[in-house]
Amino acid sequence: MAAPDIGTCLTAGVNGLKNNFVTHLICTILVGVITNISFGLLAGPMMVGYMRLIKLEDEGCKPEIGDLFKGFDDFVPALLAVLLSSIAVGIGFALCVIPGLLIMALTPVAAYFVATGEKDGVNAIKRAWTVVKDNLIPACLCTLIVGIVGCLGAILFGVGIFLTLPIAFIGMYHMAKQLTNGGTAAA
Repeated sequence: MAAPDIGTCLTAGVNGLKNNFVTHLICTILVGVITNISFGLLAGPMMVGYMRLIKLEDEGCKPEIGDLFKGFDDFVPALLAVLLSSIAVGIGFALCVIPGLLIMALTPVAAYFVATGEKDGVNAIKRAWTVVKDNLIPACLCTLIVGIVGCLGAILFGVGIFLTLPIAFIGMYHMAKQLTNGGTAAA
């Protein structure tokens, strides 16, 4: 398990957006709209689907917008992995912020495990915890910086977020990939 390289994650995010701008723009909008309409309940399948789309792109394939919905193929594991890990991170933030900061990489890593084949959402969280705790500070810093970059677009009257949020999504995928040695860690 390697500590994530922040520069590599951000560069991958920028390059991914440049290489497939329209797909990432539309997918980011769809993830936001569907997640909000469902009050966050569909965040897991949407996040896993987006990671699968990015994985296709990372493997040299040309992803299509329909690939975003492949997270629904593993609805229950995706729902559990993202929902439960998000609750854990939320509790961490409620406990004086620092515990939440330290484990906030848990959610994207758990989603990554489901996206790369884990069929048990709770096991995805356990595997993610093993990986995150072994790289606690680097994972925290990478998640924090990539997340800040993702939110910077909101400064430009909110519309810039459509340019920066896809960079964050792609960067989180690459962070999880680095932390898990391509999904093989803590199997």
